[in-house]
Amino acid sequence: MAVKNAKTLNKFRWSLILVFFVVNVLLIFTYKDPDLLAMDSFLVTAILFILAVLHGSERYGKKNILIFFLITWLVSFFFENLSIATGFPFGFYHYSPTLGLLTVPLIIIFAYFSIGYLAWMLSHVLTGQYTKKLEGKQIFIVPFVAAFLMVMWDLTVDPISSTLQGLWVWTTPGAYFGVPISNFFGWFLVVYLFFQIFAFYVYRYDKIEPKKELNLLNKPYWAEAASVYGITAMGTILSVSYQYNDITVSMALVTVFTMIFVAILAVINIWNNPDLN
Repeated sequence: MAVKNAKTLNKFRWSLILVFFVVNVLLIFTYKDPDLLAMDSFLVTAILFILAVLHGSERYGKKNILIFFLITWLVSFFFENLSIATGFPFGFYHYSPTLGLLTVPLIIIFAYFSIGYLAWMLSHVLTGQYTKKLEGKQIFIVPFVAAFLMVMWDLTVDPISSTLQGLWVWTTPGAYFGVPISNFFGWFLVVYLFFQIFAFYVYRYDKIEPKKELNLLNKPYWAEAASVYGITAMGTILSVSYQYNDITVSMALVTVFTMIFVAILAVINIWNNPDLN
């Protein structure tokens, strides 16, 4: 029964991944309308969040994935508000009202969690951890790698989202297509912190039951994270159809050689892993 339920959930998640792919393609038709763009941004984030919760619950259980969400929420919300008020660690900026009336819109927190979860799981793939419990040096290596994978995402989307779309506005524009360089070092600091906190947590409380481990030792399960990460990257690349300029072309190029490369590398690692079915 447990195996049958796992297969059903796998099929449901892959169906949702297909929907996520279609939505990212259709997104190019809404770029010129701020209201439609905001609605689609919410839809993309909502699908990402659902996928992260479903995938994460199968690996960590509902309680632990909730803990991951709360850790990302508290850490990111604190530093987002701190930076808006003081400029540390990202720089001075403010969000557009199209994302919500709060100083830090809720969609931002959900994005931290969703993309953060993808980066976390891909870090497990790239370091060969898969279903292994974090121990020893891996407690620090996995969060370190995950932080790089998440900053890659911000590296590709921030110039488009801020400079072109105005979803957030930098008070003092920087050298990276209007984005301050400090933003990316700040991102690395913040995401590394919540990854490291969660790593310490799962080191102590993560338990994988034998029957659950059997369900997790299959290639499609791990390919889900790589696929969603790659589709997210594809969405950025498709922005060239919305505006063909220095920013969109540069971000498409950066995306190919960062996020797309990571997604391909992860798929290769999964495919070549003899321990997976």
